[in-house]
Amino acid sequence: MPTVNGDSVPARDEAAPPRTSAASEGLNFPDVVKTNKKGLRPVVRTVEEAIRLIDKELPYELRSLSRWTFARALLVESQRSGKKRDLICAIRQLKQALSNEGWLAA
Repeated sequence: MPTVNGDSVPARDEAAPPRTSAASEGLNFPDVVKTNKKGLRPVVRTVEEAIRLIDKELPYELRSLSRWTFARALLVESQRSGKKRDLICAIRQLKQALSNEGWLAA
């Protein structure tokens, strides 16, 4: 552990423990995302629900499109980091992907 003026100071990595996925699994969206496609959940409230929507509810052909793989990657990153700016970017991409399919409810 580094010292300053003879006192032990925690290193940068020790001061803030990294967020675990268990701690941020239920990371809530600031506003719900509504969908209008039959077969998809009508409201997405958390990062976990959004990832599940992409993984389980989308047809395989769509799931492999870059707009959906990018949305999923951003959602996973926001879940990992817990940062609001990452969450906002992930939500924006999720909405864009839903809008491209015509599934984003007003």
